Amino acid sequence: MASRITLAAAILAALLTASPASAHVADGWHDEAGWGSVTISADRKHITVCDLSNDGRAVRVEYATSYLQEWTVVDRNGARWGCSTDSTFFSRIMAFKLCEGRTFGTCRPPVWISRSSMR
Repeated sequence: MASRITLAAAILAALLTASPASAHVADGWHDEAGWGSVTISADRKHITVCDLSNDGRAVRVEYATSYLQEWTVVDRNGARWGCSTDSTFFSRIMAFKLCEGRTFGTCRPPVWISRSSMR
């Protein structure tokens, strides 16, 4: 329960700030660093995370859905180049952030998909 309240507060705070990722609704949403990338489909139901370098560091994406659930997708190749995908069934992806490391590591700023970026 406390995590849902925290997530709801974070969503509200993030909606008031600008997103560092590109928001091209026709193509979906995308964020990229030199070491990894994440892409969200235009229907906000599919997510792909890619490790862009064979540098010994894994890449993951953490995301939240419209049902206030939090999920993590880790590139299945670990620290090597490659991609992993995930999908939602009923909910839509509302926010995501690209991170280094399998479970811990630095993350880029979160990207919040708002109604205003969907026009």
